[in-house]
Amino acid sequence: MNELEHIYNAFIGFKAPGDFVERLSSFSANVGRSRSAVARHLIAKCLTSYENDKVAIAKIRQEIL
Repeated sequence: MNELEHIYNAFIGFKAPGDFVERLSSFSANVGRSRSAVARHLIAKCLTSYENDKVAIAKIRQEIL
């Protein structure tokens, strides 16, 4: 077991269409990192950018619905 495995304490999964998985896989390959590492990075960046912005949250809510 490597040291990085010790810092993770949850498994997060979600359903995704095939084209999303293909895009994530291709992007991850271009970055040279695993899909998990890339997804964690992108989600963390999004949260950091938007989690305290009420206007952005409202816009995202509308885009998801």
